[in-house]
Amino acid sequence: MLPKGHKLPDSFYSSKKVVAPLGLGVEKIDACENDCMLYWKNEKELQQCKICHHPRFKPKKRGKKKGHKDISFKQLNYLPLIPRLQRLYMSKTTAEHMAWHKESPSEEGKLCHPRDGEAWKHFDRTYPTFAVEGRNVRLGLSADGFNPHNQTSRPYSCWPVIVTPYNLPPWMCMDHPYMFLTLLVPDPRSPGRSLDVYLQPLIDKLKTLWNDGVETYDVSKKQNFQMRASLMWTVSDFPAYGMLSGWSTHGKLSCPYCMSGIKSFRLKHGRKPCFFDCHRQFFPLNHPYRYQKDNFTKGRIEIDPPFIRLTGEELEAVVASLPTIEFGKTKDKERIEGFGETHNWLKRSIFWDLPY
Repeated sequence: MLPKGHKLPDSFYSSKKVVAPLGLGVEKIDACENDCMLYWKNEKELQQCKICHHPRFKPKKRGKKKGHKDISFKQLNYLPLIPRLQRLYMSKTTAEHMAWHKESPSEEGKLCHPRDGEAWKHFDRTYPTFAVEGRNVRLGLSADGFNPHNQTSRPYSCWPVIVTPYNLPPWMCMDHPYMFLTLLVPDPRSPGRSLDVYLQPLIDKLKTLWNDGVETYDVSKKQNFQMRASLMWTVSDFPAYGMLSGWSTHGKLSCPYCMSGIKSFRLKHGRKPCFFDCHRQFFPLNHPYRYQKDNFTKGRIEIDPPFIRLTGEELEAVVASLPTIEFGKTKDKERIEGFGETHNWLKRSIFWDLPY
C-alpha cells in the first residue's frame, strides 16, 4: 500500500511509542456515573460518590482472575493544556508567530483579528503587566455536544471542550492544528449544568497559568520565559451558552442580556414563551414605531426606556449571592428559589473561579 522506505509504524503499540516522547498524553479521570463529582485530587481514593453514593467501579464478573483492573462506570479524558501551549514555543513554525498580535501593526477602523476588538483592548488596560509580554497566551474555549455514532443509532451525547490560542495570526489561529481538544466528556445524555464538574481540571490549570505561569523555552529567541495565559471568552451555541454561563437559556427569561427585564410572555394555548414586540423598548424615545397601536401588539404603545444592563461588578455581586448547589443527575430538578419568575440562574459558573 505504501512506497518503499516508508516510516509508518507497523502496529498501534509502535505508533504510541513514537508519540510518547512528545509528552502530550491523556489523563483518564474517573467520574461518578451521575455526574456528581470527579475522583480527583482529595477524592482520588474514594470508592463511591460522596453525593449519591453510587459505586465508582463496575462489579467484577465471575471467573475474573485476582488482580484484574477495576473498570469505572465513567471516565473523563483530559488532555493537559500546559504541555500543548509549551509545544507551540518549541516549534520554529509557530514560536515566531505567537507574538504576532503584539508586533504586527493593526489597521485603524478594521477588525481583522480579535486583538482589534474592544474586549481585547479592555483586558490589556485592566491587566497591563500581563499585556506587556506579547508571548502570554490569550485563549478561547468552545464546547458542544454531538453524536459520534450513526445518526440513525440510539441517541448519544459526547461533549468535547476545545481550547484555541488567539495569539496566532488570523490565517493560523482557527486552523485545525491549533484547536486543542482538552476535555472529552462521554455520556449517553448531556451533562447539563453538571458540565462544571468536568471542567475542574482545566480551570485548575488556567488558574496556575494566570497566577504563577510556567517556565517555557522560546526557540525563536533561544531563551526561557515565564508563560502565562488567560481565557478571554467562550464560543458556543445558545443551549451550550446556558450550560457554561449558569443562566438557563430556556423559558421566558432566557435572554442572558435582558435577564429579568425582558417583556416576554407565554402563549395562551401553546404555552410556549414568546418574545414578540420586545424590541420596541430599545428604539429612541421619539421613534414613531413606539406609538403604533396596529402594527405590533394590538392597542399597545411602548413608553418605557431601554433598561440598563448590569455592569461586571454588579453581575459578580449577584452571582456571589447565589446558594451553593450540588451537581449530578439526582439533583437536576432542584432549582434556586425564584427560578423562572425573577431569575434564570441554575448555578454559579465555575468560570467565576478564575481571578480575572
